[in-house]
Amino acid sequence: MKTGLETLILPAGEAGAEAAARILARGGLVAFPTETVYGLGADAGNAAAIAHLYAAKGRPAFNPLIAHVADLAAARRIGRLDACASSLAEAFWPGPLTLVVPKTDNCPVADLATAGLDTVAIRIPAHPVAQAILRAFGGAVVAPSANLSGHVSPTLAAHVESDLAGRIDLIVDGGPVTVGVESTIVGCLNAPMLLRPGGLSRERIEAVLGARLARPPVEADSDDSQPLAPGMMASHYAPRANVRLNAQDVAPGEALLAFGPARLPGVDAAAAVMNLSPTGDLDEAAANLFGYLRALDARRPRAIAVMAIPEDDLGEAINDRLRRAAVAR
Repeated sequence: MKTGLETLILPAGEAGAEAAARILARGGLVAFPTETVYGLGADAGNAAAIAHLYAAKGRPAFNPLIAHVADLAAARRIGRLDACASSLAEAFWPGPLTLVVPKTDNCPVADLATAGLDTVAIRIPAHPVAQAILRAFGGAVVAPSANLSGHVSPTLAAHVESDLAGRIDLIVDGGPVTVGVESTIVGCLNAPMLLRPGGLSRERIEAVLGARLARPPVEADSDDSQPLAPGMMASHYAPRANVRLNAQDVAPGEALLAFGPARLPGVDAAAAVMNLSPTGDLDEAAANLFGYLRALDARRPRAIAVMAIPEDDLGEAINDRLRRAAVAR
C-alpha cells in the first residue's frame, strides 16, 4: 500500500480517547493498548475502513478480526451468546478472552471483518484506555494486533510506531501492556473449543465450564486456508531471524531467549541474551515475550535460540506463539 500518512502519537487520557473516537468515526485507523497487546482499531461496521486496516497490516483478507465492545449489552447486539458463552462472559469479561459465537440476525459488523463466516469474534477488553476509546466511539471496533501481519505483536507504542508509522492515523500511548500475549479464543458453537491459547489459561476456563475444552479439527497451515479465528495461521508472530526452540546450547552467532535460572553451554559467546523470567514465572514471561523477541531480533543474530518453557498455565500460550514464530518461511 502507499504510505505517507502523518501518524499522530498522543498520550492516553480524555483528549486521546476523544481524538481516537473522531478518527474511528471518519473511517481512520487508531492503535491503542489493551491489557494483552496494542490493537489496531477500525470501525467494525465500516467495510472501507476495514479494507484500509487489512492493507495497512498487509493482512490476508480471509483472516477474521475480533470485534471489541465496551460491555455485555453491546456484545449481545452483535453475537448470540448461549449458556456456555454467557457463563464465560460473566466470569472473565472484561478481560483477555475472546468468544466466537453466531452472529445476530442484524449484526452490524461488516462481512469483511468476519471473513464471510456466519460467526463473529467478540471481546470486552479490561484496559482503561481501550475502554475509554470504546465508550467515546460508541460502537464496536475491530482491533487485530497493531503490527505488520506476521510480525511480532506490539507491547509498547514504540513497537507500533516501528511497524506502522505512515500507515495509520493515530497511536494512543498508554505505556506497556500487562498480559503481553493475545487473548484466549474460545468457540461457543457446539462443544466449547479452544481456538487459540492466550492470556487466560485453559485451566481457569475449564473450571468455569466444568468440562474440558475441545481442540479445533484443523488449523490454517497456508496462505490458502481460511482460519476459524484470528491468530491461527501456522506462521505468525515471526521475527526476521529464524527461531530455534527447546535449545540446550547456544551456537555461535545466535541470540538466546532464556527462561529460568539455568545457564546453557555457549551462552557466554551469544550475540545477545534476554531472560523472559529469571525466576521461572510464566506471567512475567508472557508479559516480556514479544518485547524481548523484538529486541533480540533488532541485534540481527544468526538465529534466536529459545530455552524450553513449561506448558502449564500461560506456558501453553507462550509456546503456541513461539511455535508459530519458528515455522519455516
